[in-house]
Amino acid sequence: RQNSGDGPLRGGPAAGGPRTSPLSSGGPSAPGLRPPGCSPKRNGTSLEGNRCASSPSLDGQDSRRPRSRNPSTWTVEDVVRFVKDADPQALGPHVELFRKHEIDGNALLLLKSDMIMKYLGLKLGPALKLCYHIDKLKQAKF
Repeated sequence: RQNSGDGPLRGGPAAGGPRTSPLSSGGPSAPGLRPPGCSPKRNGTSLEGNRCASSPSLDGQDSRRPRSRNPSTWTVEDVVRFVKDADPQALGPHVELFRKHEIDGNALLLLKSDMIMKYLGLKLGPALKLCYHIDKLKQAKF
């Protein structure tokens, strides 16, 4: 059984291919490529797998996305993330207003451009951009 266990490691396309190619094409480059690609997840220890799972890019993406696709269940922080991601340049500077005015998902869906300008103090351009993203959100099936 030990021989059959070694067989898939040598012959398997996922595990065997990368092991034989770095040895024949250049072994020194293989260690440098493994951590960024998270390939140790397959053949490495659970510690290496956890390191890949907790990479900053994955955490950053997850933290930016609202927890639920249904905006009516969003918290104020979910709305802040949505506004930042919708248009970081035009709307990013205004995200603190959503915290200050406690705009959660339900409130976000009720906002109109005149309210955004009057109560949040946004200029017409950013207000219209925000309304566009809110309308897209309303049209999406959640």
